[in-house]
Amino acid sequence: MKKFSTIILVIIMLSSISWITASANTTVTLDGGKVVNNRTLVPLRAIFEELGATVQWNQKDKTITAKKGQTTISLKVGSKTAQINKKAVTIDVPAQVYSGSTLVPLRFISESFGVKTTWNAKEETAILTAGDKTIVVNAGEFESAVALEATDIKSSPGEIYSTIGVISDGANVNVTGGVPTGYDQEDWFSYEKYGWSKVQYGGLTGWVATHHLSFQNPYSWAPGIKDTTLNQLKMEFVGKNDKYKLVEAGAFNGVGSLEFYVQFDGVGQWYRVVSINPKTGWYHG
Repeated sequence: MKKFSTIILVIIMLSSISWITASANTTVTLDGGKVVNNRTLVPLRAIFEELGATVQWNQKDKTITAKKGQTTISLKVGSKTAQINKKAVTIDVPAQVYSGSTLVPLRFISESFGVKTTWNAKEETAILTAGDKTIVVNAGEFESAVALEATDIKSSPGEIYSTIGVISDGANVNVTGGVPTGYDQEDWFSYEKYGWSKVQYGGLTGWVATHHLSFQNPYSWAPGIKDTTLNQLKMEFVGKNDKYKLVEAGAFNGVGSLEFYVQFDGVGQWYRVVSINPKTGWYHG
């Protein structure tokens, strides 16, 4: 009996050790990446600090220096040459400042501290793995929004599709696109049914009904929506010599409306043609 109890105790101890090891793995998600000329750029300071490196910025000569263990990296904004332990290396795209962050090519991060890097083209995310830490960097264009209530994330735009997750009430999400669905000409008051937004939340990428979100900027276009929508409207309503303009016309729950006006032959009166939802490209005339 004593021998059996000892075996059980050992199994419990080994299970505990395995659980502790597994739970030590951490995933951190960062924003601020960018794709330039088919090169993925990521925020150097944020990533290096997550990797445990100390980072210093020299404002005078626009140089950033990072150190971790026996490795020291130095590079200058606008230069294609960097140094790793005083050895010069060439990077594909010069380090550049964007929205207050210094961005460098993803490959340079890998070469600097031996970090494993992969690129998820579908979700436009760079994934960096170092030991027990995974860093996910969003590199695609996105808008910031807040969930107005607990909201299901669907696999495709529409209530009929499977639910792959839930956004918590009041949670922040990244919106990476949108689509119009349905038709409202005979039922204006049912407008809420006719738009879906593509979101990234909690490591998931899926779709939510747009009216469940409140956007930071009600009148900005969701990524990928503007050109497609305006090209369609110009084809339908704008002649060769006509002019058109957009006018902000009020917002509800963080989603604005843009009025599309046309001036025939480029002179005289402006005529309102349709109202546009810039988050989905849906329009109503």
